Amino acid sequence: MSHGYATYGDDPEFSQEYLEPADPTRRDLDELFAAVDGLREADERLGQDVADLTERLETGGPAEQQDRIDLLARRLERLQQQVRVLERAVRVSDGVPQADLDDVGPETRALAAEAARWDDLHKELVTKEQRARYAEEIAHLDAVRSALSRCDADLREVIRVLASTDRGSRPRGDAESSLRALSTRRRTLLDEEVPAASAAAEQARLALREADAVQARVVPQLERAERAWHDLQVRLRTRITDALGSNALLPMWFGNALGVAPPSGTSGDAWIRTAASVLAYRVTFGITDPALPLGPPAPEAADPTERRWTWRARLESDLDALSL
Repeated sequence: MSHGYATYGDDPEFSQEYLEPADPTRRDLDELFAAVDGLREADERLGQDVADLTERLETGGPAEQQDRIDLLARRLERLQQQVRVLERAVRVSDGVPQADLDDVGPETRALAAEAARWDDLHKELVTKEQRARYAEEIAHLDAVRSALSRCDADLREVIRVLASTDRGSRPRGDAESSLRALSTRRRTLLDEEVPAASAAAEQARLALREADAVQARVVPQLERAERAWHDLQVRLRTRITDALGSNALLPMWFGNALGVAPPSGTSGDAWIRTAASVLAYRVTFGITDPALPLGPPAPEAADPTERRWTWRARLESDLDALSL
């Protein structure tokens, strides 16, 4: 029965707006936004707690508060991680495109493989220190031969003195003593030192000839590897800057290691260099871990001097230096 005024049930606009079921995608997105806001508030509160306790500790608070600070710091880190995960989910749900930095294509992977040859090629070259040792071996033979020439000259002088002095005279006695010492020295030079020095010098000459041949073969390959590394860096830097410029959603591993944007000021160049090197590391060694920028740590049996692990250690140091 009508009472002369429209009821809610009689209003078609009301029915359309309030009685139809809500869009589930929109509802899920709203819930994600609400979750992010809640975590941000918890993050701020926990961060303030950490700051307050740190100040109290620095101004003479009890030492046991340090454990409390460590606990709160760990909780804060977990909350910050949850915020990043939820923010990423919100952006994905909102249709933001995702940038797959690891999908570089075969040409870039070929550049990475060519650049990766540099270390192995460089190990084939004879070092400057080793070349210096070879040169010393060759020079030592000349020194030994010079010693033999001086010994022969001294012997001739002793024989002259013996031939020109009377038996029993002091000069003759000194000459006879010198004759015995010089004869022993000459025999040692001829039988031991000159042959050993000659053999060592010959080995050194052979090693230097081989080193020159290796250098002639390897240096052009090293130059190609260096050019490949330069080209790889340029490509990866461009790939990263293009992704940043497009406002695409960067991979999780990238955000975990480098954040979402370069810092302002002069440190920005160091940031992009490190970002390109991290991506080069992933491309070179086929790292596909979605969360760990450098993949799992080295196994216990790994050789710490191996190129992969020395490179990783440098990258970890570079990332720490960014203070992100």
